Amino acid sequence: MADQSSMAARFHELGRKKAEIQAAAAPHRAEYERMRAEECALRDRIKAVADRMKAIEAPLYAIDVERAQIARALGGKTGEVS
Repeated sequence: MADQSSMAARFHELGRKKAEIQAAAAPHRAEYERMRAEECALRDRIKAVADRMKAIEAPLYAIDVERAQIARALGGKTGEVS
């Protein structure tokens, strides 16, 4: 087993390597975080539009159900009425 001084030296060496890697990754991490923030903002905007669209289109289901009932009652003969 290594002595305490060599273990302490290794501990600090690893700390320095960790700091170097984190420093090298920092610009990429910052870009990643910026892009994630943009993605979240876009996701919120998309949800808002989708919610408005769903609210406007909500009556379509009832319309489709009624049209299907009428089509069945007409035996599928739904051509234009003259």
